[in-house]
Amino acid sequence: MKKTILLLIFMHCFCFSQGISLNKIKGVNFVSPKNKSKLSGIDNLKNINSNWIAICPFSFLNANSSKIEYNSPKNWYGDTEIGMISAIKKAKETHLKILLKPHYWVNNIGWAGDFDLSGKTMNNWEENYKNHLLYLARIADSLDVEMLSIGTELKTYTSNHPKFFENLIREIRKVYKGKLTYAANWDEYEHIKFWDKLDYIGIDGYFPLSDKKTPQIEDLEPKWKTISMRLKLFSEKYMKKIIFTEYGYRSVDFAANKQWEFEKTANSKNINLKAQENAYSAFYNTIWQTDFVAGGFVWKWYDENAVEKELNSDYSPQNKPVQKIINKWYSKN
Repeated sequence: MKKTILLLIFMHCFCFSQGISLNKIKGVNFVSPKNKSKLSGIDNLKNINSNWIAICPFSFLNANSSKIEYNSPKNWYGDTEIGMISAIKKAKETHLKILLKPHYWVNNIGWAGDFDLSGKTMNNWEENYKNHLLYLARIADSLDVEMLSIGTELKTYTSNHPKFFENLIREIRKVYKGKLTYAANWDEYEHIKFWDKLDYIGIDGYFPLSDKKTPQIEDLEPKWKTISMRLKLFSEKYMKKIIFTEYGYRSVDFAANKQWEFEKTANSKNINLKAQENAYSAFYNTIWQTDFVAGGFVWKWYDENAVEKELNSDYSPQNKPVQKIINKWYSKN
């Protein structure tokens, strides 16, 4: 009996150190449909051999208020409770594993990474946030959702209030039996103090790589190899594998640079399919194949009714040459 236990412990440690993974997480972030939909975009994930999907309900924050708005008339259909549950059930029917990954939008500001509060307002907000996450955790547990993110890109708040998230994780584990992660921004993950309380290190991998309009694959691969060495050490520090909770590139000029700066020009004339293809290829050729990376989720995948048939400079790979590259890599075991 003792020999069996020792062997199991050895195999666990060996598998982590060697990064043995029989099947990577090959996922996409699914964009909530605006209106009630047949969710046919989930069916179409078989076209790229995806085995996971991130369901991403949005909620609204207010810069000077503790209020968190969710499951309200302001939400798109897919962000409401009924829409979120419908998407989860559809994904289950399609034999996809699920990451439930809440997103937040700050009214009249935008990105939640700059959001922070103080004083009584902060205390009230933290209670509201905890209640929201417990609400999601109970839904996830009741529907056998495999993984839950405790937030997405709350960069300032996670850095300033780590104890809140440590306590939150303990509360969530009381009602949810699945795996837990957090979706950290690419420049946030090193400042987070609670990775040891989670099952995976989650990173939204929008690292700036090149200031060239159309960087070549050989320009980008050395950049990823440098980042990879840093992430490997970070993974080993916490003995946790890394998931790219988001990764992807726009089909636009300078796609491998600070692409968030182009988010307001998603349908601009600067469409560059080759820049998108090269950036994805460099990602898959390098860090995707490392042992400490458990996989990731493409940003982003629309329901079929919302997919633009004409070329655009959005993140989505749908109806673009890069979809074949994703399919090639997602087809591998």
